[in-house]
Amino acid sequence: MGNVHPGWDFAAFREYVIGHARNARVAHDQASLSKVTQIDSGLLGRYFRGETQPGPGNLAKIHAKVPGTSMQELLVLAGRATTESIGLRSVPTAPTPTLHPIAEQVDRLLGDDSPLSPVERGLLAELLSHVLDRYDQGPRSATA
Repeated sequence: MGNVHPGWDFAAFREYVIGHARNARVAHDQASLSKVTQIDSGLLGRYFRGETQPGPGNLAKIHAKVPGTSMQELLVLAGRATTESIGLRSVPTAPTPTLHPIAEQVDRLLGDDSPLSPVERGLLAELLSHVLDRYDQGPRSATA
């Protein structure tokens, strides 16, 4: 398990780690992930470019600080183990991005099971449409 496996999918590793960090709202990029995990940002960059393969110690740091990750999946994505040796059915993939909490709440409030009355839903939809229409019309000036 400690051997370097040539040709490991560093892009999938990056998408998996950054995707889970974003979804958990603990980090949104390499720099913020570095702060959270206490792994040097330059080293993370070398992992994410496939120049250096992450070792079990730093994979454990990522697993400890990034909710949604599993050590088994990290080992496979880092090329430190195979799906068969770990007992996974398939190669892990990046998580589906989650919506911003406000977007999730708006979706709930405008949905069929909304706790709002039809009048309130209409007012909220009209307000949001008014605000968003201004952005759909192209760039805004700083004084708008």
